[in-house]
Parts: sequence; C-alpha cells; structure tokens
Amino acid sequence: MPFLEVKSPRWTRRIDLISDPVSVGRLPENGIQFNDDGLSRQHCVFERTPEGWQIRDLGSRNGTKLNGSKVTAAALASGDIVRIGTLEIRFVDPEPAKPEAARTPAAPSRATARPGATIDATPATQSPYEAAIRQVCDGAISKPFGESDIALVDARGAVMHAATGAGESNDEDEAPAESIHIFRMLLLTCFRSRASDLHIEPRTDKAVVRIRVDGTMVTVVEDLPLQVFRRVIGVTRVLCHFDQSVKSEVLDGHFNVTVKGRRVDYRVSLTPAVHGNKLVIRVLDPANAPSRLHELGMLPWMYEKLRTVCNRDAGLMLACGPTGSGKTTSLYSCLREIDLEQRNAITIEDPVEYQIEGATQIPIDAKQGHTFGGLLRSILRQDPDVILVGEIRDVETANVAMQAAMTGHLVFSTVHARDTIGSIFRLLDLGVESYLVANALDIVVAQRLVRILCGTCRRPVKPTPQQQMRMGKSLGGMPDIYAPSGCQYCLDTGFYGRRAIFEVLEFNDALRDVVLKKPTMQQIREVLATGLFTSLQGYGFQMVASGITSYEEIERVASSDA
Repeated sequence: MPFLEVKSPRWTRRIDLISDPVSVGRLPENGIQFNDDGLSRQHCVFERTPEGWQIRDLGSRNGTKLNGSKVTAAALASGDIVRIGTLEIRFVDPEPAKPEAARTPAAPSRATARPGATIDATPATQSPYEAAIRQVCDGAISKPFGESDIALVDARGAVMHAATGAGESNDEDEAPAESIHIFRMLLLTCFRSRASDLHIEPRTDKAVVRIRVDGTMVTVVEDLPLQVFRRVIGVTRVLCHFDQSVKSEVLDGHFNVTVKGRRVDYRVSLTPAVHGNKLVIRVLDPANAPSRLHELGMLPWMYEKLRTVCNRDAGLMLACGPTGSGKTTSLYSCLREIDLEQRNAITIEDPVEYQIEGATQIPIDAKQGHTFGGLLRSILRQDPDVILVGEIRDVETANVAMQAAMTGHLVFSTVHARDTIGSIFRLLDLGVESYLVANALDIVVAQRLVRILCGTCRRPVKPTPQQQMRMGKSLGGMPDIYAPSGCQYCLDTGFYGRRAIFEVLEFNDALRDVVLKKPTMQQIREVLATGLFTSLQGYGFQMVASGITSYEEIERVASSDA
C-alpha cells in the first residue's frame, strides 16, 4: 500500500493512501493540516488516477514543488518529494516499480540520485558487524542525511568532531577514525529506525548492540568485537567528560549532535556489569514526538475538553499512566497551546528533557535539597500563571499543587496510576484530603502508547468469536481486522511508529459529591456511565476496528485483566 511520509520542522507523520484523495492546506478539514505561511488554505491534493497516484495544485499562491520543480499536476513515483512551505512530503510505494521510459528514477541508488538526496558511501569491504549496522540503516524509508553529516558536540558545547560531508575523509589516526565512524553509524541507526534508546551490552567474548524501537528491543549486532566496543565507550567518555580514571562506578552524562541544522540531545548511562560496563544512550529527538495538542490524535470530544482546560485561568489537569507512556509529551503539548508571551509559565522537571520557548524550566536537584514540593512552594512567589510539575510523588507536592490550582493558577502534573479512576484513589492514598481532590481536580487523562501496524506488510485476519465478544460495538460489523507481518521497512517487527490511546475523565458536580464521601470504584463508574466516557480499552478497540493496530497490541497495553 502506498503512503505519504510527512515531515515538518516539529514532527513526522505517516499517512496511508487507500483510495480517497488526501488534501493539504491550513484548514482543519484537510487530510494534512498545517499552519504555515507558505501554505494556502487548500493548497494541493494527492489523488488516484487510472495510471496511479498524482499530485495536483489547487491554485495555491506559492505553488507546489515536485522534486524541486513547480508543477500543476504530475504523476508520482516511489521516492518523489513534494515541498510545500516547510512541509516535506515523500511518496512511497513499496510495490515493485514498473519501468517507465524518459523519466528520471525517483528512488535514489548508489549510482544515481535526485539532487539534494543523501547517499551513504559504502566501502568495498566491510566487517560483518558494520554490514549488520548498515543493513538496518539502508532498510529505512527516509534517508535525509548520512553519517558524515553528524557533528558530535560534547557536554560543554564544544564541537569535538565536525560534520565532514559525504565523500570527505578524516585526517585522524586510523583507530580513532574507526571508533568515530562506528559511533556515528550507531547514531545514524537510531535516527533512521526512530529508536528511543541505544543499548551496548558486553558479553563473555563479544558485545551486543540493541535499539528500542516503538517500545520494543531490536537486535542490530550480535557479535561486536570487544575492542570496538571499548573504543565506542572511549568516545562516549570523552563526549560526556567522564573522569577517565573512574572504571567501576555508575556514571551519568549527556552530549548532543547537530545534523542538517537541528540539534538532538542524548542522555548517557554507563553501569558496571559482570563482563564490563554496559552503555545505554537515551535519544531525545523532538522530531519523533508530537508538539501540539491536535497532533496527539485524540477523539474530537477529548481534544475539545483538553483545549478548554488549557484556556482557563485556573484549575488542575493530571496525566496518569506508567513510565514511558507519553504523559510529559502530552503536558508539553498542552503547554504549547497557551500564549506564553502573555502568561508566565514555570515548569519543575526531573530532568528537563525538552526546551520550551517562553517558559522558565527548573530541574530537580536532590543533592541541593531542591525537591518537587520545595520548589513548588518557592515558585509561587515568582508570580506564575501556569505551573507544570513533573510528577506528584508525595502528599506535600499534591497539597501545594491543589492549593495553587484553587487560588488562581493553572497547574499541569502527572501521577503514576493505572487509569483515571485509579488516579483519584492514588491521591487519596497519598494522604490528600478528599475535599481537596474533589474541588481542585478539573480533568484527568490516562494514556498508553500502542504500536501502529506497518502499512506495507499488515495482513487481514478474521476476528475470533472471543475477540468479537470483547470488542462488541467497537467492531462495527467489520469483517476483518489486521495483524502484523514484518518487512524491511519495519525491521521485521510488523509495526511502524506509535500512537497514544486516551481515557479522559472530566470532573462534574455529581463526581465531586461521590469523591467527598469515601468513594468506591463502582460508585465512580456509575457516575461516569451517565456521561461521555471512553475507557482505554474501548479507545484501543476502535483503533483495531479501523485497522490502525492489532487486537493483541491493545490486550498487551490496556487489558482490563492486567
């Protein structure tokens, strides 16, 4: 199935092309909606013709460019790039391309490529571990840059190894040059596979390289030589300014890279293990995360409720879920809905992972006595309008946050709870008075991240009677659901990318009355049944019925029996 790979300066999105046309423009009703001065309200449309798919301009004021040239209407081949303002849209058709006469090849190859495309220079001979790394890199759909475009910047902001550009060589000694080359290839692998973490684990006589893609560990290299592993550790130590004399202690650090004008930060953890130090690098790439509220993919009524809360002068919004479920990303998206030029926003985080322009961001430092509760009390003297507290861990933080919400501040925070109802009992269990919970809370959002089926290799399957019974009305009479298969584009996992499923609980007078009287879960569910409420599992089953994810994936992350 062909699809579009849409990239903006802030996010990347994939849109499957089935049969309906996909329009692009600033208006919300467009299939690809983006606020950019370079776009008209209805700019262009991707549509099917008897010969295949084509791009057609809709009389836009700035025009539509296909592979660098303005077009009115033109047929599309796999790999073609359409540029509209700051949007880059790549058309991908996994089916074998039919030979066409008198047409420039759309997909880049080792011999020829479109102007501006980046091609990795593959040496004539390469080691097995290098070949394994390059195989993952070459299997990626998007290849906007190569390893030579990556500049390594140390923890103090100094450029240690500048980007050399494709085809240029490095004048360093052979051993350091090889270690930098492998290190850059590993970072490039993370870029192209959308990995969130890089793990390098020493074993008895070798090291294993794994990456976390869409929440799942994927093995890249099983037999990295230990001498190469030690060189990579050495590069990391230099970038993070670790004490070279310390060999058997847990070390935490950071560095960053710049590539094609954008910066990506990395957090490093080096931990002693049985066979040596294990290296874990967390990738903090803002391009892989949504940045605005409408990009989270919520149901329309959920989006409207959250947007309403973001526009209030006071109140408390909680996001709940396990570690790594995207709670902070959702709160950042809410924060960006607020005009930070007219309102004073302060965040307290542990640690500060992404920079938000216009907000004052304060990191937690336990060594100096800077805790969530202590900092929250102090920043109330900084005249804040909006406060983001990274996590409510204790009764002090909870009480101060709720009192702030009741005295004219808009407060965002997170709590570790299984679902929205569980978050209420979590606060009560911390020791917060029930009247504070009932009066301060405005809305609670629970979420999980589920993997999205790869549009290239997903396969239809018949739902079993048990699945039909569990999904109920969500199935909507659909004869088939979809299951993962596996191909080179998705690293043989069957999934490509992740999306959040949500559960939104809005406080009303009936719910407040229940919370004030030592509630039970059944009493809260009875109140919610009288209004608009969709559980995490119900939200997920709607995605299964739409062919977005698999039934097993929803059972894994949002099973009511878990």
